[in-house]
Amino acid sequence: MQEKARIVEIGKDSVTVIPVDIEACIGCSNSECKDNGHVFTVVNRRKHGIKVGDTVQVKSPLKNQVSQAVIAVGIPVTLAVGVFILTPSVYPGAGEGVQVGASLAALALGSVVTYFLTRLGSEDLPEITEVL
Repeated sequence: MQEKARIVEIGKDSVTVIPVDIEACIGCSNSECKDNGHVFTVVNRRKHGIKVGDTVQVKSPLKNQVSQAVIAVGIPVTLAVGVFILTPSVYPGAGEGVQVGASLAALALGSVVTYFLTRLGSEDLPEITEVL
């Protein structure tokens, strides 16, 4: 992820920004979202001289994106596959419908658990790479 953003708030450890010029917003009919954007948090590790209203370049390293994808998709899918495979041994009378239902429930549960685990863990936030 690399995009331009406008600073809306500067905190002690983080900076709140709003995206500028997002391609996905061009065809969107939601004027509230287009006007106010989607606010997100970044860090200023390089200690750029910034102030509210500045436009900055924000980047999230590829390794962070890959690890987030592995966690967000890997945990629920692994749990669902495991439940699908183990259902017949735990419940011998289970048919394919029960296996599929149980694995879908495990997929949903894994997604919820992953969501809460990522909220508890430390975030590796995108960072400001330059002031424009």
